[in-house]
Amino acid sequence: MEEQFLTVDEVATRLRVSRWSVGRYIKSGALKAIKADGPNGAVRIPLSSYAAFLDDHTVTAEERTR
Repeated sequence: MEEQFLTVDEVATRLRVSRWSVGRYIKSGALKAIKADGPNGAVRIPLSSYAAFLDDHTVTAEERTR
């Protein structure tokens, strides 16, 4: 199956953060992304990277009470 990709705006909407925050997550390495060829290449986030980011940054109710 072919990998699906999200735009920066789609990820920002899903995470309820600004597109600038998504850029910081990418720059820090917390969220993996690819950039298309060319000087104005679009940035795309693999769906698998988005899912991994959610897994790494989700806190369960049990973890909150510790």
